Amino acid sequence: MVTINLTLNNFSELPALLDVFGCFGNDYEYTTQGIFRRKIPPACSICSTPMVHNGYNPHTKQGLGEIIIGRYKCSNCGSTHEEDHSFWEDLKALLYDSFNDFFKLLRYHNVSYEGISDIMDFIYPRSRSTILRAFYKEMEQETVPFSENIHMVHYDEQHPKEGRCQKYRLTLLDAKTQTTIADDLFDDKSPETIKEFLRKNLDASEPVFIVTDFDKRYPDILKEIFGDKLVHQYCLMHLNKLIVSDFPKNTTIEQELLKYRLLNIFYNRENEIKFLEELQSEELNVINNEEKHQEWSKKAKKEFNQFRRKLKLERRRKKENLPLNSLEKAKHNFDKLMENIRTYDQTIQKRLWMINKHWLNLTLFHYLPGAPATNNPIESYYSKSLKTDNKKQFRTDKGIGNRLNLLK
Repeated sequence: MVTINLTLNNFSELPALLDVFGCFGNDYEYTTQGIFRRKIPPACSICSTPMVHNGYNPHTKQGLGEIIIGRYKCSNCGSTHEEDHSFWEDLKALLYDSFNDFFKLLRYHNVSYEGISDIMDFIYPRSRSTILRAFYKEMEQETVPFSENIHMVHYDEQHPKEGRCQKYRLTLLDAKTQTTIADDLFDDKSPETIKEFLRKNLDASEPVFIVTDFDKRYPDILKEIFGDKLVHQYCLMHLNKLIVSDFPKNTTIEQELLKYRLLNIFYNRENEIKFLEELQSEELNVINNEEKHQEWSKKAKKEFNQFRRKLKLERRRKKENLPLNSLEKAKHNFDKLMENIRTYDQTIQKRLWMINKHWLNLTLFHYLPGAPATNNPIESYYSKSLKTDNKKQFRTDKGIGNRLNLLK
């Protein structure tokens, strides 16, 4: 066992020192000056000449502590060597891992990152960005229980109108077969109505992967019905619609670029971003002349809209969908936006924090082969059975029911 030389000042620290250095052999020592080193210096790795003790290097972590590591010097070739201090890195990692579990617990109870940072000021100061990065790293290591028999479904609602009384259409669609599981009209869409509809049409004892929009009631409703057998994915296309709605209709090039950077989190929008960046660099040449700038802006927006249509037509000709980013790419794009979050408008900041809060529910499809990322199939089903432009034209329950029955 390592030799620990104590003084009156550190005598009470013996148990802690034994825990730290207990894994080292009898050829190591902890001196009265607090230096950790070998009793007999090792041979030089270059010329094999026995080395001599040559002072120390301090390794400090603010707010945590300091360890002093011995140095050695070769009297023949003059090369220096520092004693291995990997145990110090392991100790820090052990502490930070315990913090990460603490962060996860607080986030589970909806404590904000800023709130966690304030709490950590009483324990060991951690900035909000540090806590954010640590939480992301932990969540990346989380695994979603996989079951070959998991039932993948889409759930959505439509609101047709019957006279002055709003009607509510609740729909379940099988994600694999694209067939309708259930499609019924109700007088309300209260939590109890939704629960009854789901219990009636899905087996709550079996694992289920369900895609929904961002209705705040869904997590509690679904958790109550399916418990630990639930895998709840939020629709990415619905998220994109929310992002677009956060920006004005007549955006500047700068606003349009930021919008596409947000859209680029989960979908590949690199072509649009590159085009907008080139426009932004051109804008610098005319921005000081208001008349020229207005004329240039109109032309630039027209060029960008034509470019977008061109990309869309190319995908249609090739029968391709807008490509999704990998989980790693999505995380990278999101982190880049979060680095500058303080520079954005309040609306965009709120949207980024919302994405951060629901990150796991936005990326669960990556963990299950064949799992859908959007509710597009059910939106397509709605457009065929009861289009948006005529869903409010029906004035009776029977009229709406007859229209829905045409496709059954």
